[in-house]
Amino acid sequence: MPINSEFWNYFDQIASPKLAVREKTFRKIFNHLDKLDGPIIIVETGCVRLENNWTDGQSTIMFDKYINFRDQDSQLFAVDINLNNVTECKRLTSNRTQVHCDDSVHYLNDLSIQLQENKQFISFLYLDSFDLDEHYWFQSAAHHLKELASVMRCINKKTLVVVDDCPLNANFVPTTDNQLALIGSASIGGKARLIAEYASEVGAKLEFVEYQAGWTGF
Repeated sequence: MPINSEFWNYFDQIASPKLAVREKTFRKIFNHLDKLDGPIIIVETGCVRLENNWTDGQSTIMFDKYINFRDQDSQLFAVDINLNNVTECKRLTSNRTQVHCDDSVHYLNDLSIQLQENKQFISFLYLDSFDLDEHYWFQSAAHHLKELASVMRCINKKTLVVVDDCPLNANFVPTTDNQLALIGSASIGGKARLIAEYASEVGAKLEFVEYQAGWTGF
């Protein structure tokens, strides 16, 4: 039985079909958080920008619900560079969620210094602040790698780091019977491409990969 049964009742009502390709991975995220002891700290880059726009995932609303159902001390910090998004997010979430208008890398650096001074670690880092250009993935991937670097001082082995919008990359060649054959294996692409490369180099554990990818052990 999950410790957060009230939240799971809420989640099961909205999970399908609203979360679509994100349903399985969000379920894994919240299952992971349920296994953590004590109050948790969630940090999100990018925030909900339009009510009931489930193609965006509505992640901030779910995270806000989660901490409110979980306990009285868990915290959610969200940042977005667009003031209109921040204003809407504040309207849609409770006062337990702290929403800031700033460049995410700048904000995360300041937040991580504050958390370090308080001897606190991030439980769950959700990176989704830079829209993916499917024809030129590098800008968003580089931005999310900078976000991760800016908070490394308050990430520990248990911190779950998740990146949204990371469809798999695969290379195919035509075969003699007019089919396609996969060359090598598929790799994590999109906004998580550079973080995936870094994670592999430092031995972080890949917890899941679908449309979202998540790691622990940084």
